[in-house]
Amino acid sequence: MRKTAVVLFLISFLLTGCGFFNETYVAETDYVLPAGKEPVRDGIVNITALPELREAIRSTVAAGKKTQTLLFDSAYSGNPAEDLAAACWQVRTEDALCAYCVENIAYELYQIVSYTEALINISYSDGALPVEDILTMPYATDLNNRIAEAIGSGATRLAILISRSTLTAEDMEARFSEVYRKEPGLAPQEPLCNVTLFSGSGTQRLYEILLDTGLSEEEFSARKEALDLVTLSTAPDASEEELVLAAAEFLRARCDMDAPSTVYDALVSGAAGPEGISLGFVELCRRVGLESTVVYGQKDWNDYCWNIVRVNGRYYHIDLFSEQETAFLKSDEDFWGEYRWNVNDYPKCESSPAEENTPAAQTVSEEELPAERSLPEPADEVPKETSVPARTDPAQETASDESADQPASVPTADYPAAGTVTNPADILPDGEFSSDAVTVIRGDGGQP
Repeated sequence: MRKTAVVLFLISFLLTGCGFFNETYVAETDYVLPAGKEPVRDGIVNITALPELREAIRSTVAAGKKTQTLLFDSAYSGNPAEDLAAACWQVRTEDALCAYCVENIAYELYQIVSYTEALINISYSDGALPVEDILTMPYATDLNNRIAEAIGSGATRLAILISRSTLTAEDMEARFSEVYRKEPGLAPQEPLCNVTLFSGSGTQRLYEILLDTGLSEEEFSARKEALDLVTLSTAPDASEEELVLAAAEFLRARCDMDAPSTVYDALVSGAAGPEGISLGFVELCRRVGLESTVVYGQKDWNDYCWNIVRVNGRYYHIDLFSEQETAFLKSDEDFWGEYRWNVNDYPKCESSPAEENTPAAQTVSEEELPAERSLPEPADEVPKETSVPARTDPAQETASDESADQPASVPTADYPAAGTVTNPADILPDGEFSSDAVTVIRGDGGQP
C-alpha cells in the first residue's frame, strides 16, 4: 500500500510541472565544414597557397580596386596571419605598379570557425595616375607606336608598365626623342621629356613620363592643325630625285634662315634654323614616302644639323641651310672635313650621284674618314668642350628599311631650281631645269 502511494505522488508531481530543478543543459559541438566545402561568395578569392596570396593582392592593385576579400582554404598549410603580412610587404616593395601607385596595404583577419577570411584595404597615392590610365605592355616591341600616339595627342603625362624591359630612364627619354625626330609632324615642336623609373622584380619596369612642349592645349591643337595642312604636291609619276628636290625647294623658297628651330617654324611660320629646317625636310620626305634623318654633328667645329636622305637605295648628305651648292646629295668623303659627325650612328653615304660610276667614289678615303668609322679628336687649338653630340642608338651600317633607329632631322644647302629631273646627277649645280614637273603647295592651297 505504501509503495502504491509513493508512485502516485511522483506521477502527480510530474504532471503538475513542479519540481526542484529549473536549469536547462545543452550539449554543443563545433560544426566543421567538409574539406573543399568553404563558402563560395561573389567577389571572394579563395587562397590555397602563398603564391596565390601574392598574386591575389597584385591582381587587386592591377584592377584598381580598393578592397578585396580573401578566403584561406581549410587545406591552407601556412600561417595566414604571418603569410599575409609578408605578402603585403613583398607586393608593396617588389612590384613596379605597386611601387608607383600604392601608398599602403592594410588588412583585417577574421577566424570563422574552420576557415580564415581576410579583408584587404589598399590606399593609392594621390600623386600617381589612376591604374586604369596606365598603359601596360608585356614587351617593348610596340613601344614606338605608343610613344607616337602620346606625342601626337599632346599628352603631358603618362605611365607605361612593361613586364619585361631593360630600358633605363635615360633610354626611354632617348626613345621619345628618336620617335619624334623620325616623324616631326607628330607635334609642332619636340616635347621635353622627363622619365622616372619604378622597378619591380626581374625585368618589370614602370615609367612615369612627363612631356612639355611649352604650349597650352589650345596652342598645341591650333599649331598641330596648321602643320597637318602643309602639303607637298608632286606629279603622280615623280621620281625619288624629283621628290627630294621638291621638298628642298619648298623649304628654300619659303623659309627664312633664322634662329627658331622647330618643324612648325620651318613649315608654317617660314623662319627656322638648321635643326628646324632639317626636321621640316624629314617631315616632307616622310609624307611623300622618302626616308630621311637628321644628322646631329658639327660644321667648322660648331654644333650643327643637316640631313641624310635615301634616294634609289643609296644614302646622301644634304645641307639645306648651307649657302654652298656643293652640299646637295653628297657622299661621306665629300662632307668629311668641313663637317664632322659620329659616323657609326648614321647610314654610310658612299658616293655622290655624279660619281656613282667612278671607282674612287665607292669607298671613303682612309685619310678623310677613319677606317674604324669613329669621330677623331679635334685639333689642339679647338676648345675641348666642343664635341659632336653622341646618339643613344647603335650604329646602322646597312641601307635597310628597318634600320632607322637614329633621330631624324634635315640640313640645308643651295641647289638648283625645281624642275624636271631624270637622274640624280641632274640635280648638281650644272643641271638645267624646267618648272613643269614639280609643284609645291602649302596647307592653305596657295601656289608657290
